[in-house]
Amino acid sequence: MTAQSTESTAGPGVGVTRRLVLADIAHQYSVAPTDGTPVVVAELATEPGNGTRAMELLRQEDTTSQAISLIDDTGAARPLPRPAEPLTTWACTRFPEEFTAFLSGALAPARSPHAALAPLMLLRTHTAAGQPCTEVLMCARLRTIGTLFVRAARFHHAADAGLPEIVAEALQQGTALQDHLRIENNAYLPYEKGVEIEQKVTLLDDASIWSLSKDIWTAVENGDFPGFITDPGYELTRWHFVQHNYEVVAPAAEAGHYAFQENPDGRYQLKMKTFPVDALRRTEIFRKGVEVPDQNFDEYLAREFPDLTFRRLPSFRRTRFDVNVQSLATGHCFGIESDETTVDGPGGRTLRQVEMEYLETRWHEGMDSSSIDDELGRLTGLVEAFLAKDGIAAERNFYSKLSFLKNCTADAAAVSS
Repeated sequence: MTAQSTESTAGPGVGVTRRLVLADIAHQYSVAPTDGTPVVVAELATEPGNGTRAMELLRQEDTTSQAISLIDDTGAARPLPRPAEPLTTWACTRFPEEFTAFLSGALAPARSPHAALAPLMLLRTHTAAGQPCTEVLMCARLRTIGTLFVRAARFHHAADAGLPEIVAEALQQGTALQDHLRIENNAYLPYEKGVEIEQKVTLLDDASIWSLSKDIWTAVENGDFPGFITDPGYELTRWHFVQHNYEVVAPAAEAGHYAFQENPDGRYQLKMKTFPVDALRRTEIFRKGVEVPDQNFDEYLAREFPDLTFRRLPSFRRTRFDVNVQSLATGHCFGIESDETTVDGPGGRTLRQVEMEYLETRWHEGMDSSSIDDELGRLTGLVEAFLAKDGIAAERNFYSKLSFLKNCTADAAAVSS
C-alpha cells in the first residue's frame, strides 16, 4: 500500500480500536523463544476519528487497560477477568508489579508470565470504511520517556474477524521492514540527499534562544504542537560553532557559501552550499576532517577549487539549540533550531533565528516524500503561533547567513567610508 497517512475528518462516533500486543521478543529478534509464553493483548483507549499513523509513542500512562486477553500456543484466546481499576501494562522499561501480579494470578503458579514478554506491536483497527483495516505498528524504540511504534504494514479483514485471527495476521505482516525497525541506525531515509530544506523565522526582538528552546520543548511535550512528538531519546541537542566564511562570487552557476567550521581536534568541516538566491531548498555537501595549516583558507580553496572565485567574509561564532521533532502522521523528522550568530569587529552584529529544517524520514509502510513541504509549513505555522503567544516579534523568510554576512560587510564599508 502507498496511501499517505492523513488526519481524520470523519464524523462523530468513529474511532480507532488500539491494542497493545505483548509477546515473546523472539517474534522480532533472532533469539531462542521461551516455551509457553503467551501473547498478551491489552485494549487501549479508543482514538477518536479515523486517522492513520506512521508511528505512535506510548508513554506509561497510555498503556493502561481494563480489557486484557491471552492467546495461547494453540491460537485460542480467552479474556482475563476485568481488573477493578485500569492497569498500566508497560512502564517504559519494565512491567509494573501490579500487572505482573495480575498475569500470575491468571496463569499456572509455576509459570513466570513476563520473563520473555516485550512490547511487540500496536494494532490500530479502523472499522469506518467498507472493509475493516488494521495498521501494524512494530516496536522501534524503547526509552524511559516512552515506547515508539512504527507502521510496518496494514491489511484488510472481515468485519467479524476474531482477535486471534487479527493477531496472527499481524505477526506475519509485521516482519516487513524489520531491519529498519529493529536496528536503530537503519531507521531513517533522508529524502533529497545533499539538499537542505529549511524555513527560517528571523527574530526581531532580543529574545533568549535558550529560554525559547526550553519553552518550545515543553510545549511539544505538553501536546501544544498537535501531531508532533519530540524524538524519543534525542529531544534536545546543543551546538556551538566557530566558522570562517567565504562567498562564491563566480561562476554564477556556482554562487553560494563555503564555510570552515572548527573541530576540537584542530581540523575543519568544510560546508559547501550552492544557491543563487535565498530559498527553501539549497544544495549542501560537506567535507570532514579537512586540514588547513595556520588557517590558510585562501590557499586551500585556491588549490582545491581552482575554477571558483571566492570573497572572504567575516568569521562568526554561532550557538544553536535544536528541539528535534517527528510527525506522527508522516514519519518526517524536523529540527526546530534556535540559533544566535555573532560577528565581532567593525560592522558586526547579532542574528537570531528559528529554523525549521527537514532532517529525514522514519522508514515505514506507505512513506511518501510529497508531504514534506506541507508538514514543514504546518510546523512553521505552529512555531509562529508560539512566538506570537510569547510576545516575540518575528518574520518568516529565507534570510541566509550568507546574506547576513554580506550585509555586515556592506555596513562596515559604509561606516569606514
